[in-house]
Parts: sequence; C-alpha cells; structure tokens
Amino acid sequence: WLAALGSPHSRRNFKATAERFLVELGRQGLDLRSATIEDVRDAILAMAPRSQASTVRQHTLRVKSLLSYAHKLGYTLFNAGAAIRPPKEVRNLAKRIVGELDVRDLIRSSRTARDHLLQMLAYSGALRVSELSGLNCDDVIVRGDGRVQVHVLGKGQKERDILLPDQVGRQLAAWCGGRQPDQAVFLTHRGARRLGVRDIHRVVKRSAKRAGLTPKLSPHWLRHAHCSHALYRGAKLPEVQATAGHANASTTSGYLHAMPDTSSADSLNPEVWASDRKPD
Repeated sequence: WLAALGSPHSRRNFKATAERFLVELGRQGLDLRSATIEDVRDAILAMAPRSQASTVRQHTLRVKSLLSYAHKLGYTLFNAGAAIRPPKEVRNLAKRIVGELDVRDLIRSSRTARDHLLQMLAYSGALRVSELSGLNCDDVIVRGDGRVQVHVLGKGQKERDILLPDQVGRQLAAWCGGRQPDQAVFLTHRGARRLGVRDIHRVVKRSAKRAGLTPKLSPHWLRHAHCSHALYRGAKLPEVQATAGHANASTTSGYLHAMPDTSSADSLNPEVWASDRKPD
C-alpha cells in the first residue's frame, strides 16, 4: 500500500497515520478484519481528539485508502471505510495569501544565498515543498534561447516543466554550474545531504521572523501567493494551472475568489450605514 505512493513525503505521512490508526484499534481489542464502521470512525477521532477539521480530514482519507486497499486484496471481508465521509475541506485561502511586498521582504530577509535562491524559486515557480526538496541539478535546464526551466516531479508522480523568470533562472543555473547532475540543488550548509521538507520549513519560518511577518507563514504560502499574484496581474487560468500543477482547474480558480476585485456591496447605498452615532 505504501509502496504504491509515489512521493516519499506522502509515504511518511500515510505510514504515520496508519500506525496511529492501528494502535487505536488495538486499544479497543480490534484489528482491520474485525473493525466495524463505527469502530473505524471512533479510532479516527481518537487519533487526534483536539485536531482541526483539516487534520481529521487527512487522517480519514488516509485510513479510507488503507481499508480500501485491504479489501481489494481480500484481506478484509468488507470495506469499513467506504461509508465514512471525511470532514469538508475548508481552504481559507484568503487567510494564507501574503502580499507582494511581504514576499519581497521575506526573500530579502534570507540569511544565506541558498535561502535567498530557495525562496525566490518557491515563489516564482509555485513549487510544493516536496518538489523543492527533490530538485536535482540536472532538473535545471538552460534552453537554446537562454531561458531556464525546471523539470519537476510533482504530486502523484506527475511531471511538469516550469519556465522561470530571467533573474531567477540565471541565478539558479549559476548555482548549479559545475556540480554533479544528480546532486540536490539545495543542500545543508556543509553539503552533507539534501534539504528535507522540515529543513525548508525552518528556512521560511526563520526568514519570516527576520522580516516581521506572521509566524504562520510556510513554504506553501509562497505557492498560494504565486497563483494569486499571477492571476491578479493578468495571467490566464490554464497558464497558472499548468505552472502550479493543479489537476483540476477549479483548484486554480479558487484563487480568483479568495481575493475578489469587486463586490455587490459596492453597489449598496452607503447612507444605510452612515450614522453620526459613535460605537458603544
């Protein structure tokens, strides 16, 4: 089941969820074969009783995947997860989109040249954090016209190529110049290993703190910012979808709704709320 997952990051998360799920079933004296729908639902809720709906949703989807796989193999007589619905996803994109000047300040607050390039690439290429971590020098392609593009292995093992802005592309090509093709683009400071997902999160958190930005800011916020800012500046929806690697155009269009340009409220008569009364 885990081996069928393409991303190492996904495998780690799915494995951790499955192990916690099996522990909760074991506390009830149950296993995958004996658990009923109610048992499965109780175990999922017991895994993280104080978690947000988004976390419960992820747990539910992963457990459903495990149970479906077990049933397909014939390991279980029925799929106990089929009737369980995950909580509805609440994206709250507008709360996770930072302005262009904030992104500028974040990048300028980078502690090292590596961190500076990493955050420029994360924003300009709308890359997922796992894609940044997995990028090798031979994924950086200098084209005949001098432009630079990166070849990315994304979610679900889907490949895409992203054309970078000239300044970012030149710096990235220079950064990889003379290095081994299969070497990671972003290494730890001593070059011992490639930067992992947690390492990249620490880079962005550190820069956000230095720039005086919200501590909630994460690498994925730069991906959100790219999509929102590009659409606001006139990029076409399919263009943004292709760059970000969204499987569904509705995901991309969500950024249009997150920061609307107009509102029907603009057409209302302001005299309705105009008042000389001061608030209590």
